[in-house]
Amino acid sequence: MPKAKDYQTLSLELDEVLAKLQGPNIQVDEAVVLYERGLQLVAQLEDHLQQAENKIEKLKLAAAGE
Repeated sequence: MPKAKDYQTLSLELDEVLAKLQGPNIQVDEAVVLYERGLQLVAQLEDHLQQAENKIEKLKLAAAGE
């Protein structure tokens, strides 16, 4: 199983996808593929943010219990 990419790497890849989608010479077929990849990247980024939020909540609860 490939190693999961970190938030920064995913974010940079999404920036590249968006730049290509905004290009003047993009073909429809390529745009559809890029759009699909963009959706995958957004889902992965949201997952990273959710995990970070969960960690923060656990830390807050642990600190409040001390």
